[in-house]
This record gives sequence, C-alpha cells and structure tokens, in this order.
Amino acid sequence: MGPSPRRVLIIQLRRIGDVILTTPAVASLKARYPDADIDFLSEAPGAQALAGNPHLRRVLVYSAGPWQTWAWLWRLRRRRYDWVIDYLGNPRSALLTAASGAALRAGPAHVAHRWAYNHLWPQPARVHYVGFEKILALRDLGVACDGADFMPKVYLAKSPVRPENLVGLVPASRKPSRRWPADSFARLGRLLRERHGCGVLVLWGPGERGLAEEVAAGIGSGAQVSAATPDIAAAARQIARCRLIVTNCSGPKHLAVALGVPTVTIHSSSDPASWTPPHPLHIAVRREDMACLACRLNLCPRGMECLSGLSAEQVLASASTLLEKAAA
Repeated sequence: MGPSPRRVLIIQLRRIGDVILTTPAVASLKARYPDADIDFLSEAPGAQALAGNPHLRRVLVYSAGPWQTWAWLWRLRRRRYDWVIDYLGNPRSALLTAASGAALRAGPAHVAHRWAYNHLWPQPARVHYVGFEKILALRDLGVACDGADFMPKVYLAKSPVRPENLVGLVPASRKPSRRWPADSFARLGRLLRERHGCGVLVLWGPGERGLAEEVAAGIGSGAQVSAATPDIAAAARQIARCRLIVTNCSGPKHLAVALGVPTVTIHSSSDPASWTPPHPLHIAVRREDMACLACRLNLCPRGMECLSGLSAEQVLASASTLLEKAAA
C-alpha cells in the first residue's frame, strides 16, 4: 500500500443521499490518517450536504459539460493527490480518477471501466448498509471496520433546531417505483393526528409542492406544508423540527438519519438492508408477502402492488413505536 497519504480525493459526484452516505467513510479515513488532507468532489446539490464537515479540507463543486470536464482533468492532475477514491464508479468519475495520476486510484471491481483503477474492491458477499459498505471498501487501505461508526452525519445547522410536536411526511420520490400513494400518506397523517395528537408537516423540494399540498389537503386539520427548501440547509431545518419522519426511500430520508431524526421508511423496489441503517430509531416498512421486493426497477410491471397494498395502519404501527419510545 505504500506510505500514508498526504492528499486524498474522494469522488461521489451525484445524488444527495449517496453523498451523505459517504460521510462515515470520510470520518473513518480521517481517523486512520489524521495528517492527511481530504478533499471531496461532488456536483452542486450533493456538495451542499458537506458544508462544515470537519474531516474535509475542501469541497470541490464539479460542473458538467465537455469543456468543464477537460478543465477538471487538468485541475485534478495539478493537485497531485496521493490517493483518489472513486465511490461513484461511472465512466466520468473513472476518467477523472485515471487522469489524476494518483499513486493509488481505488474503485469498484465490477464496472466495465475498472481499467481506471489500480486498487479494486469487490462487491461484498452479502448486503450491508451503504454507510458501512463504503467503509468496507477502505479495509485494504488500512481503515479498520470493526466498531466503525457507520451512521452518516451532516454539519449544517449554525444553531440547534428544537423539535416540535410534528411528524414529517415526505411523499415524493424521483423514482415512481418508490412512491407510496398520496392518499395513503394522507390517511397516515389523519391516523397520526388522531392517535398521537401531533401536527403533520408535509415536506417538499423543487417541483414537489403540488404533491405536498394534495397530501396536506387530504389530512385536513393539523397539517401544514413546509416552507420552501431551496437548498440542503433549508431542508435540514425543516426536518429537524420533527419528532419523526415518515418517508419513501429518498434523499430526505438520508438527511434525516444524518441529523439524528428518527425515521420510518417505506420500501418497495429498494432493499432496506442497503438503505435503512440497523439502528433502533430507524425502521423499514414493506409488504413482506411480495416475491418481487427489492427488484430495483424504476418502472413496475405489476402495478406497484407492493406500494398500493401497503396500508396506512401498518406504517402507523411502526411510527407509533418510535413516537412512544421517544416519549418514554
């Protein structure tokens, strides 16, 4: 493996949740090599989630486009990184890794463009929570996995936000196969109000306000639509107001986990073993009687029975467990 690195670059260009889930690996790497300067390369939305991270020297905000790509190839080469660790593993990030000229260029072994890497990590034999799986990828680089903290963290709030008597609902998802119906979210909101006497905050991001208003209208009294969340810090402030978040498998769910807010996640095409941490404050709910669970499909050939057949009462049971645990 050679000498300890002085300059390290981590690449995770896209998807806010994936960027957040890389923070445990960043912390583990810094703990093992405290004198190393660690940079992180990400596109703009994900880069916001890294603001204030004490383990990073610099967050580099990647801009796409043919001319920008050539400029980035040159910039990374000039920075003279000792190690580059590519967690995205797509053709663009592989090219950036190869062009860096780093002595160690690490990336996944199962991709076609593995030629870009001189250190390959295989897919694990069994499924792990992604926050831990990213630490496992560093095992051969001297990073200890046993006892490693696999919970993601963000450092966005300048001052703590006091939780209110609110349960947050996140009804949107960029993938239709991960989107529990709006009327199911509305029924859940009514049940939460009746059972626990709490208000309901329906959260939304760019392009999602109409869906949030539909869910809030279906709940009626006690429901409110959150303020606009134009950036990750604004979204974090809204989530931190809540005692609990009930959500599809999506970026806001990972942000809630990183903020320490309990979550109930509705799973369908995604695998809870990968995306919900093994932690008592985070519960995964799904229809266990479906043979096609965790199919990873974006479009469902079966009418999304795994979501339409999941009752609000079943989700309420998990939400009640966490609310009662917090009140005890």
